[in-house]
Amino acid sequence: MIKKLISVGNSKAVILPSEMVKKYGLEKVFIEDTNDGILIRSASHNSNLHVAIEKLRKHKDSLYKRMESQANNINTVKYYAKDANNFSEAGLDILDE
Repeated sequence: MIKKLISVGNSKAVILPSEMVKKYGLEKVFIEDTNDGILIRSASHNSNLHVAIEKLRKHKDSLYKRMESQANNINTVKYYAKDANNFSEAGLDILDE
C-alpha cells in the first residue's frame, strides 16, 4: 500500500486506513528505524524484546553495579584470562553473520 505524507505543522504524517487501526487495535504505535526502512507497530502489544529492554532500562543502575562486581570477581578474571574464553580481539564482523 502506498500512502502520501501530509504536512502537520513542521512534521509529516501518514493516515492509516481505519481497517488497519481496528485490526491491530492501534491507539499508540512504535516507530522504529530499521535497516530495511521504517517499521510501525502497535505499542499496546509489547513484544518480549521491548518488555525486556524496558526492564533493563528501569534497572540499569543496579545492573551496571552487578556487572562491575562480577567483572572484578577473581573467578571471572581467571575465566577470561584463558585464551579460549577471551573475546577482546573478536571483530564486530561476527555480528553480521
